[in-house]
Amino acid sequence: MSICGNIEQIIVGKLIELNRGDLFREPIVSFSSADDKRYSELKEIIGDWHLSPHELLPNADGIISYFVPFTASVVREPKSMEDVSPLWGEAYEVINGYFNLINEAISDYLTELNFSVKTIPATHTYDPSDMKCFWSHRSAAAIAGLGTFGANRLLITEKGSGGRFCTVLTSAPLTEGQCPSENKNIEPKCLYMKNGTCGLCLKACPVNALSFDTIDRFTCQAELKKNKKKLTGSTTFTNVDVCGKCISICPLSYINS
Repeated sequence: MSICGNIEQIIVGKLIELNRGDLFREPIVSFSSADDKRYSELKEIIGDWHLSPHELLPNADGIISYFVPFTASVVREPKSMEDVSPLWGEAYEVINGYFNLINEAISDYLTELNFSVKTIPATHTYDPSDMKCFWSHRSAAAIAGLGTFGANRLLITEKGSGGRFCTVLTSAPLTEGQCPSENKNIEPKCLYMKNGTCGLCLKACPVNALSFDTIDRFTCQAELKKNKKKLTGSTTFTNVDVCGKCISICPLSYINS
């Protein structure tokens, strides 16, 4: 089996070990080259604070992107509740913590093959003072062909937009014919991107922080912090600054594939 095949097997296997089929479905995995010109373009699209693969790992060659889709019950709960969804919060906290174990397993495998590895935290990769993230998991996933962007920067994969993305950088060459690199979703799925219809995600925000072109990050974050207080006061969760309403309302948040 190729290096890419083994990495995909590690990711899928670790999710099986987690044994939370009530929260998560089988992940999808793809790869991109650290030299893909679209990574340098992110400094213009997102901002010059977004780091390139080589700024994070000087000898980076391959980028591993993977998506863990939520189950239908997790995806649908936020839109069915007036307040914050405990189930969404649980899924968010469980997978964000478990990403560390998945990435550690990937790192161990690649290190044994004498490749360098740089893992990136699944969440909170931003500076609280300006809300600017040094890395976009969704953008890396889009470059790897996992999905296409819709309104509100939702990345719609073959299994929907409801779930969590993560990224691992390595010096291992993960393209060059060894791994599939073709874009799996050439045409945008989002109706707003196609013809200007829908836009439900923009309307669903309880604090009106969203527009097609921008997001008021501070207003959004204030709502997330408010929700965190509610959940930590009534559950065992400790790191659940969540909402999920803009994803849950998307007609493509859950795709059964």
